[in-house]
Amino acid sequence: MNRKIITVLVLIILAFIVGMFIGRLVFTARVVETNILENYSWTKAICNSDNECLDVLIKCEAGKIVGIEPVSGIVKHDANWKDPREGMKNKLC
Repeated sequence: MNRKIITVLVLIILAFIVGMFIGRLVFTARVVETNILENYSWTKAICNSDNECLDVLIKCEAGKIVGIEPVSGIVKHDANWKDPREGMKNKLC
């Protein structure tokens, strides 16, 4: 009788531990997915009226700028040059 009670208690404890472990894995996966979607970076050319441009790396977290770093020196382009990334011309994050 005592052996059956101990076995049942051990099984309940093991089920609880396994349940906690699986729940933690699911929660961790959700956090990682959220971070990937909300924390990102990309490059953008910032140009003046003479088409002198500086490529910068823009770092975003949760839709807000957390950093802007130059990744090139100033480059002078032809008068008809357009940044091929124009789809995000006015967007930063």
